[in-house]
Amino acid sequence: MARDTYIFFLSSLLFLGAAYACNHSQQPEEAPPIPVEIYDFGTTLDFSSFLKVHKIISLSAPKQEAFIKDIERLLFADNRIFVMDRSGNKVVMFDGEGSFLKSTAKMIGRGHNEYLRVIDASIDEKNKKLYVHCDAPYQMMIFDLDLNLEKIIPMNYYMTEMTVDEEFIYGLCHQTPPVQGFCLVAFEKSHPDMVPDTLLSFHNVVPGRMTFGKSLTTAQKGAYVSFPFDTHIYKLRQGKITETYNMDFGEHGLITHPLPENITPELFDRYNNGLHWSIVSMSESDSLLLFNTNSFELFVTDKATRQCKGYKEYYNDLLRFHCGRIIPTQGLQNGVVFHSQVHNIEETLKIAKEKGNIPFPNMAEIPRKYNPDSNPLIVVWDIK
Repeated sequence: MARDTYIFFLSSLLFLGAAYACNHSQQPEEAPPIPVEIYDFGTTLDFSSFLKVHKIISLSAPKQEAFIKDIERLLFADNRIFVMDRSGNKVVMFDGEGSFLKSTAKMIGRGHNEYLRVIDASIDEKNKKLYVHCDAPYQMMIFDLDLNLEKIIPMNYYMTEMTVDEEFIYGLCHQTPPVQGFCLVAFEKSHPDMVPDTLLSFHNVVPGRMTFGKSLTTAQKGAYVSFPFDTHIYKLRQGKITETYNMDFGEHGLITHPLPENITPELFDRYNNGLHWSIVSMSESDSLLLFNTNSFELFVTDKATRQCKGYKEYYNDLLRFHCGRIIPTQGLQNGVVFHSQVHNIEETLKIAKEKGNIPFPNMAEIPRKYNPDSNPLIVVWDIK
């Protein structure tokens, strides 16, 4: 099985609240398709053509609770950086320069104001709060932006992903077996304990297959969602669908190669694994919408012309080390963050040391800020 996929145990994740909501959605009208032009190997997208370095941040790790296993989301607000580290079962807070401030690690437990597992987090920018969703127990933990716990609201259902806009919380939920698929729910921030409304549902899926990255991300105003095995990107605001991108990957996607009914994961992996079947980690500027798929390609969509191009090769000609997938972010205006590959940073620094010079001005900060024994290096890019 490709490293882009992992297994979900659907039957253990849902309560009746989500099950009820997932059965009462109205699908939006079909939007015109957006042809996706995919450039194969040999055509490279240079970062300098659409990005510029905004800030290089070294996240400190002076104690064990500051160490990050995996960055699932980066949340920026009020000169704070919040890292959603689901693998480490915590949210870690740094100041704007990367100095460790606090984490939720000491709240792991079974006592009052504690939790067993955190799932996702999002910033309520309007009210300056941090919302953290847990599945053990099912609850929403609400913090101020100094990571002080203010409130815990019990819930009756589970969301695999969540995000917040001005008035609503959005969540991605599994359908209740024997129904297969996902649904997008929405509810007012003040009532996460209520049965949510369902905005969308999608059933044409292969059980146990999902892409690394986030299907639900924030927008400059609202949020974006794209279900696994779907080719639509929906923009959300104020609890409603406001815009739809219907991405057509042609021969490279599942529209041309539809899934047979009741296909097994093994057959899917054999015949469809090379196709684009999941859109994740949407990030935007005023003019561009960027995303990844189950493959490592980078897709760039012009929001005005609805032209989309996908690149199998993209080159960091500004810092010279390879960048991987997009890290979902919130709070960046016209910005994007990529996973920085540790071995590529080390190789770049090794070559620069051997040559006795730093080849690009932007790289001068890297030797000072990169620490292989600490947390990942964060490079915030401005989208031109």
